[in-house]
Amino acid sequence: MNYQEIENLLGNVAENLLSYKSKTISKELLHIPSSDFIDRVFALSNRNPQVLRSLSALYNHGRLSNSGYLSILPIDQGIEHTAGSAFAANPIYFDPENIVKLAIEVR
Repeated sequence: MNYQEIENLLGNVAENLLSYKSKTISKELLHIPSSDFIDRVFALSNRNPQVLRSLSALYNHGRLSNSGYLSILPIDQGIEHTAGSAFAANPIYFDPENIVKLAIEVR
């Protein structure tokens, strides 16, 4: 999808959305995702080595591997911690088969 198509989809709010500049967060404070994201953002923290290894395994796996981006399906938390209020709007995702289908689709 090119920029013109995005503008067309957004319609009369395109200019406002696509030219938005935050007034509360300075861009110097942002950590831009990249292949060295774990080293730049987490390595100097007080996280123990096992946590850093686990984060590295997550960030360096799948289609987004070594990009600094991570995609986690939100329903994962719902399965573990019951998310009735959060996912009630999409009840089909309480069915484990649908969760697996979604995971395969976004893989």
